Amino acid sequence: MGFADRYAKHRSEQDPEFKKNWEDEKRKDQHELACKIISLRLELGLTQKDFGELVGLKQSYISRLENGEQNITYQLLKEIVRKAGADMDINISLKKSENELVSI
Repeated sequence: MGFADRYAKHRSEQDPEFKKNWEDEKRKDQHELACKIISLRLELGLTQKDFGELVGLKQSYISRLENGEQNITYQLLKEIVRKAGADMDINISLKKSENELVSI
């Protein structure tokens, strides 16, 4: 379990509203992205404020992203990743059967 997952677990224990939102299956993709953003920021050893300055966004926006409360466009995500000195890719797979995925 990475830091982002431990953070979400701890925060869920403290904040019922956060737990409700974090466990909402409809927001699963948003939360996976939030964990990746948290991990990237921590890998760089930055606070939300410092990370925001690095990528040109306010700390409050970074906080909402990390809490899964903020939607983000692909273009903005790509820009954040680039400014942070990282790379990203997107995998798209078709389900051939219940257990088999085919990458495109």
